[in-house]
Amino acid sequence: MVYAHLRLFILSAGVIVLNTQILLTLEYDRIKAMLADLTLSGLGRELVERLKPMTRRGAIEAALLETTEAQALLAGGAQVPLRGLADVRQLVERAEKGGALNPAELVRVADCLRGCRELKRYMESKRLVAPNLSRYAEAIAVFRALEDEIYLSIDGSRVSDAASPRLARIRKEIHAQEERIQAKLQSFLTSHQYRGAIQESFVSIKDGHYVLPIKASHRHKVDGLVIDTSGSKLTVFVEPTVVRMLTNERQALKAEEEAEEYQVLMALSGLLAAEARPILINLEVMAAYDFALAKGRLSLSMGGRSAAINDEGFIQIIQGRHPLIPHEAVPLDLTLGRRYRTLVITGPNTGGKTVALKTVGLMTLMIQSGLHVPVGEGSRLAVFEGILADIGDGQSIEQSLSTFSSHMGRIASILRQAGRSSLVLLDEIGTGTDPAEGAALAMAILEELHESGAVTLATTHYSDVKRLADLRQGFINGRMDFDPETLKPLYRLVMGEAGSSHAFWIAQKLGIGRKVLELAEKHLQEGHPQALPEGQAGFNTKQPEAKPGLARNPAPSVQDQASGGPSTPEQAADDRRPWQIGDSVMIQTIGQTGVVAELPNARGEMVIFTRGKRITVNHKRVTLLVSAEHLYPEGYDLRTATYTWKDRKLMHNMERKHVNGSRIISEGSQE
Repeated sequence: MVYAHLRLFILSAGVIVLNTQILLTLEYDRIKAMLADLTLSGLGRELVERLKPMTRRGAIEAALLETTEAQALLAGGAQVPLRGLADVRQLVERAEKGGALNPAELVRVADCLRGCRELKRYMESKRLVAPNLSRYAEAIAVFRALEDEIYLSIDGSRVSDAASPRLARIRKEIHAQEERIQAKLQSFLTSHQYRGAIQESFVSIKDGHYVLPIKASHRHKVDGLVIDTSGSKLTVFVEPTVVRMLTNERQALKAEEEAEEYQVLMALSGLLAAEARPILINLEVMAAYDFALAKGRLSLSMGGRSAAINDEGFIQIIQGRHPLIPHEAVPLDLTLGRRYRTLVITGPNTGGKTVALKTVGLMTLMIQSGLHVPVGEGSRLAVFEGILADIGDGQSIEQSLSTFSSHMGRIASILRQAGRSSLVLLDEIGTGTDPAEGAALAMAILEELHESGAVTLATTHYSDVKRLADLRQGFINGRMDFDPETLKPLYRLVMGEAGSSHAFWIAQKLGIGRKVLELAEKHLQEGHPQALPEGQAGFNTKQPEAKPGLARNPAPSVQDQASGGPSTPEQAADDRRPWQIGDSVMIQTIGQTGVVAELPNARGEMVIFTRGKRITVNHKRVTLLVSAEHLYPEGYDLRTATYTWKDRKLMHNMERKHVNGSRIISEGSQE
């Protein structure tokens, strides 16, 4: 009983920790609806309705193997015989309880038994293509004799004459009696004796009685019982006495016929009852085949394939597409879960960041449900015991919850549940409140999730969160590409790089006037860019893309950020210790990051190396981001970070020998 053992194994495989809202958000219900539409019976649809993501790796792999073999069968052009597949469980159970099935119900059961037999024979011939699915057929019992008995005994919707010799004799007598009745009635219609009394020359049946239409004025001429009267009262319908006697004899024969038919139906139902248990097992196996083949059809429809699974939280999606997005979408490539467990995705609102989150979440749900996913060869997905998500604002008018409050409520729950076997998806983390405080909260939340061991994907517009991914070990940035001409999302994730919101650029493309944009740029430059969403450092400008650091260090504390204080401990210490060559800083007046190249002089002017040039800035216009001691390994040549290549070459030559007329200068002050 290979099938029975395997199904029991799968059904006891454990269920992933989810709530209904997450399933709706990730659109798992739409996948199940598509799968249900591909089943051929209520039996298969019922298995789809019961489908849930599993957590036991062995059970998931067994379910994926079902899908793979079903896909292979269908891809080869196979027409798997599932004729007669119907949910006849209630009929079999009624027979088991002593009830008699009617002829149509018996034929439904027989058709199903024949379908089971044909599928068993077919699957036995497919052992090379689908060895595991073929073995399920070993659990199918064949009832050829029972099928033949039902088909012999039932003719259409009635019991056949061949069902019993006594039934055949009774029906023969009934037929003869009906002929005698017709002959007697015909004699009345053609008789000269009754010609003047009969209203019309036809025979009617009223309430099961054969009657003649007699003129009311000639009623006394015909010996019989008045059964009915016409609306005009001019005609009465009379059953002649002699015909009534013949009809009563016919009725007695009909009663014998019904009794004999009932005996035949009871006998056939008894045969079914004797085999009820194995028949019900047949139905379970047929349902499993219907379900497996529906999974194969779904895989073919979306260009899906199986993916290797692991218990280590490692995700490697190669050429992946969201299962509900058309084939034209640019595939997604993503690797996460080993060296990096937290991915921070940045980029414009039109860039497809949320789709990337949903793609990973939905693919995880599908693969843990034994379904194929639209990915390239070599893709790997992890088995998680819980998927936790905060996607969408969830604003509630009834509960008077703001977008931010709704986010925080869900994230608080996520923080309580997250652990080493959790996948966490956070969309636009920290939004809905003051940008500085939101960024600080976002950083703290991501660090806490990272410490819990969860695999986390988050999207954001905040520069501080982007820099966290550059500085914190185990974090990595990613950005989403999009078509700059059409604003069409391309769903192309570029790992290891941070993206820009391109807010001003997109606003311009969508019709915001130049005057408004220039005013916005002025306001931005007068403010504190480091506390604003990333990518808004000026119209038609772009923040320098953060590159992976030479040495990743533990992220600075964000407690001061959450309370509205400095965003890093180093910033809080700006006034308590001297600057260092190599400090990473933000030039407030132009919204650019740079590196301290020369310390402040007596007038407070310092030289900052930014975007390939050295500029002079007053130290009051500079904010420390990360101190040099956290950025460079011991013995690192800081000239690499504070001078251009040409300057370093010149210094090298000057160290070797004097070069007349050579000196290195910085550009004018940036007050």
